[in-house]
Amino acid sequence: MRGDRGSDAARTSTAGRRTDRGVSETISFVLVFALVVGSVGTVYAVGVSELEQTRDAERIENAERAFDVLADNLRDVLEGAPSRGTEVKLADSTVRSTDDATMNVTVTPDGGTPQSWEFSLRPLVYEAANGGEIRLSSGAVLRDDERGEASVVRGPPLLTDGVDDGTGEADSGIRLTLVKQEHVGTVAVGGSKTVRIRTAATRPRLFYDDTGGHDVSVNVTTPYTEAWSRQYEASGFDCTEISEPAPDAPGMVSCTVSDVDRVTVVWVRVTTSFE
Repeated sequence: MRGDRGSDAARTSTAGRRTDRGVSETISFVLVFALVVGSVGTVYAVGVSELEQTRDAERIENAERAFDVLADNLRDVLEGAPSRGTEVKLADSTVRSTDDATMNVTVTPDGGTPQSWEFSLRPLVYEAANGGEIRLSSGAVLRDDERGEASVVRGPPLLTDGVDDGTGEADSGIRLTLVKQEHVGTVAVGGSKTVRIRTAATRPRLFYDDTGGHDVSVNVTTPYTEAWSRQYEASGFDCTEISEPAPDAPGMVSCTVSDVDRVTVVWVRVTTSFE
């Protein structure tokens, strides 16, 4: 009888130890599983967001490089090339033609009659899926981020270097290339495909070329008045914002320069289309 009771106690003790070990293993599994799930959730919440931001930033950088190539090709067309095609990868974004920008140029010779030219810039705009845009306007490339802060990546075809008048002395001079941009065919394309932008131009026409004192005024209607102001001020102009841009309307900036010895104004009509 005593031996049986001893055996029963031993079996009970052994069973208790086995039960305790099973509970410990279950708790360990639950803790490890919870740790794994929590780590995966943290990586997904933080890492995926970071990856998406990196992807979006890379897309807008690629679009900027593509528009820089587009501006290069436009310069080739302005210099006489028959046409140029530039491929732009959309990456869930949109490229469209818009009519929210115009330019007015006035040249006033000393004691002479002012001459003015006004035309639409008809920019091409790359609208990124995550906000912000890049645009080609009057031969310039502008970039606008999601906060609405714009900068000029590449300036328009504007030369303000000294001009040799034939006497061996360089005088102040300005050469303005007025790019009247027009779009034909489909106004906008979007999606994930690659679009080819075709640019062509008419033969440049010399509208004005004279020496003597001149005042030159350039008025730009644009959503990005500050960016255009910085660009023209870097070329020696004094700029004043006439009206601020609004969410549904562009603003206007007026830039002037005085006492220019020689002014040349060239007019070119450029057409763009999507292929």
